[in-house]
Amino acid sequence: MSSDYLERIDYHGDKESLVGDIAQEFNLGHVNNSEMLAVGFEDCNIKVDTENGQFAIKAFSKLRSEVEISRYVNVMQAAIAGGVHHPALHSTNAGDTLFDSNGIKAVVMDFIGGQTYFDTKTFPIDEELVLIAAEAVKIHNLNLNPPFVFDSWAIPQIHQMYQATEQYLDEQGKQLARQAIDRYDSIDVKKLEHCFVHGDIIATNTLKGSDGKIWILDFAVSNVYPKIQELAVMTSSLLADGSNSLSLKERANRVLQAYLSANGRIAGYDQTVLLDYAIAGAAMEFLGGHKAKHIDKEDVEESEHWISIGKQALEEALA
Repeated sequence: MSSDYLERIDYHGDKESLVGDIAQEFNLGHVNNSEMLAVGFEDCNIKVDTENGQFAIKAFSKLRSEVEISRYVNVMQAAIAGGVHHPALHSTNAGDTLFDSNGIKAVVMDFIGGQTYFDTKTFPIDEELVLIAAEAVKIHNLNLNPPFVFDSWAIPQIHQMYQATEQYLDEQGKQLARQAIDRYDSIDVKKLEHCFVHGDIIATNTLKGSDGKIWILDFAVSNVYPKIQELAVMTSSLLADGSNSLSLKERANRVLQAYLSANGRIAGYDQTVLLDYAIAGAAMEFLGGHKAKHIDKEDVEESEHWISIGKQALEEALA
């Protein structure tokens, strides 16, 4: 298991040696224990228990460029400065945020006790959803326009994602995906309000802390996008409970009302097309799950999760 995650960062040594080097550089104290965190598809994340507390090491994937890593770190710093509930970043003995040694680039942040919604296999109740929306509002108020980073799972990539995965879909899957694409193409994207968005407020990136706070993780794919892209992802993914107890339209309305309750603003046209955008979001989960499973050969459980919730939402919304 450890070797699989270490391969992501092209590290072929002993995990304890790597953790020890980073702990020393960040002055974390004596390491008592460390364990891999099985989250995400790209980076290597390690929980570290030391005499001074609990920390999380994020070692960046070998696939990330130096520019992308620098951008990622700068975005995290800006989010924290803007009051977003994101784990605090630590500095090295030299005062740097980024550890860079022998080809390994990493940051260290506080480890937040609690569980993500993916861990608990639950979805937010109304009160929690307002707290999550409040974090989204903070993010949207950040005056950020970083260099664009490509995200194959982002809703605007729906045509490319379909082309990449069409061969793995059955006839029903192809029909559902094409219907979702038609709904997305009907949206006048130029009329939508754009701002800086997290872009991935999903079950794996939203943590209910043991401190009672909601914490937002993983800004890797944050970009300037239509504001409703954030709400659409929350609708199609974060509120997916696997039982279809709420329709996608009802989920979209829950997210919209929570966002408005958190003093967020959504323009009239944006509200009108939110459901169509959320349908496209469900299609991207369905198609992206196939990409992760068949093309990228990633974690089977998480891949099947995206395929399942995406298909369920599409079947219900497009019936």
